[in-house]
Amino acid sequence: MEIRSIFNIRKKPNKEERFRELFLAMHPKLIRYATTLMGDADEAKDIVSEVFGKAWENFSSLDDEASSWLYTATRNGCLNRLKHLQVEQSHIEAIVLATQADVDNGYWEHEALLQKAEAIARSLPEPTCTILRLCYWEKKTYREVADQLGISPDTVKKHIGKALQMLREEMKVLPM
Repeated sequence: MEIRSIFNIRKKPNKEERFRELFLAMHPKLIRYATTLMGDADEAKDIVSEVFGKAWENFSSLDDEASSWLYTATRNGCLNRLKHLQVEQSHIEAIVLATQADVDNGYWEHEALLQKAEAIARSLPEPTCTILRLCYWEKKTYREVADQLGISPDTVKKHIGKALQMLREEMKVLPM
């Protein structure tokens, strides 16, 4: 007759121990599988880590189907990441095309003209320079500028006309 002590009785593994065994058995296999699908070991590791996070959350419902669930979840994670990478790539291509269109349409020339106009505007005599800045850069109405500077709206209008005339002459642009 065999005598059993309490030290010989193997207790049933708890959830953490069962999950650890599953992780040790499946992690290297899933990394290889995901690397094959992704072509990138770092991406594969990230995906498998996410899968094991979900597996931990759902571990009590996985039971005997855990390995097939892990493979399916890894495959789906890889497919979702690949789709996301395609979307990112299409956005990058759209930005490149838009930038190229800006260059083709004279963006740099336009920017140079704006800088020249700003330099001319800053060189205007006072109070014309201040009135132009308040009206066009700070988007204030003639009335608001007049109230702020203590002058009449007609005076603001005359200074704006003077400023625009000087800008046209300096920029060599015909009046509209």
